[in-house]
Amino acid sequence: MIRINLLMARAVRRGVGLRRDISIFVFVLILLFLLIGLMQWVYVNQSSELQTQISDRKVKLEKLRALKRQIDKYKANIKLREKRLAIIAELKKNKARPVRILDALSTNMPEKMCLRSLKKEGARMEMGGWALDDEVIANFMTKLQSSKYFGGVELIVTERFKPEGTDINIKKFTITSNVVQ
Repeated sequence: MIRINLLMARAVRRGVGLRRDISIFVFVLILLFLLIGLMQWVYVNQSSELQTQISDRKVKLEKLRALKRQIDKYKANIKLREKRLAIIAELKKNKARPVRILDALSTNMPEKMCLRSLKKEGARMEMGGWALDDEVIANFMTKLQSSKYFGGVELIVTERFKPEGTDINIKKFTITSNVVQ
């Protein structure tokens, strides 16, 4: 009788199945490492691309900031020039004003009067002088009030004054007025 040992076949089959399982496991493991490596490569490429975009945008942002500083500087220069032009226009407008004010004073001043002092602070002008009598001072004040360059004419002080060596009584006066702009 022939005897066949079937136990060996089972062991061989088990060994073949085990080798096949190990091969599948190693294949899946290699495939998993390849998949992880591929994902890592994609992420590194995306990261480097994003870093490049960030650095490009930082350079562009710095250029825009420099341009903005330059624009702000130009705006400040424009404002400064506009202020200067306004000042020049105001000076041109008012350059003849003192001459006109002095002309108005001289044309409205009576013959029997002499101005000794003239002070101007802002829009307020103070005039001091001598006159022969109160009527001359009153006429001068009335003429100044009717002038287009003076307003709010007020008599501050009037007092009698006798110059040395003369017998004439002279009136010393101080008048204030607003200079009309």
